Amino acid sequence: MFYLRGSPEEKEMIEDRTVNLPTTDPRYSGELKYKAYHLSLVTIETIINRKLPFLLPFVVESELRAIDKAPTSRASRYIHFLRQEIDEHEVELTQMIEALTANQMENLRTTVEYLWGKKYSKDVFNKSTLLKLMKEQLNFRQRDVEWGRAEGRNVLLKLMQQEGKITPEQTKYFLKRMEKESEKKKSTQ
Repeated sequence: MFYLRGSPEEKEMIEDRTVNLPTTDPRYSGELKYKAYHLSLVTIETIINRKLPFLLPFVVESELRAIDKAPTSRASRYIHFLRQEIDEHEVELTQMIEALTANQMENLRTTVEYLWGKKYSKDVFNKSTLLKLMKEQLNFRQRDVEWGRAEGRNVLLKLMQQEGKITPEQTKYFLKRMEKESEKKKSTQ
């Protein structure tokens, strides 16, 4: 069972669980044992240390869902942190991915297609492209967050103009200044 978001901090990130199956049919009675993965608590280091490559797309999806609920300023930090974690551990992640069997890669491809709502051919989705596709997914979301922030600013500026709180000249100056700051920030990254 996968919990994509909202796991309490005091939970174990991976829990062994047992459920009693109450039924009158003896073929289906007994205990069902399973693992519960609290993905909001799992880190890239955990995936590497415990050798759990199948969790990679779920961790990315968990973070993306958390981003959807976060204010845009925190969303950018989440994306940046996850991308940085992947970059810092790229060698270990690549080694883990290289050790996957063809069947495991096919299972990962199916999982990614389901989670991200996209189809990938085996030529596009393979051992050498898995991390790249994960980073692209994060980059797409980063652009969405930045676009949302810019749209919010533009709407607010138009409202302020309508209310007479800011002049069209001040608006132009503000937008140009924001663009310069954005360019400056991009050049330092």
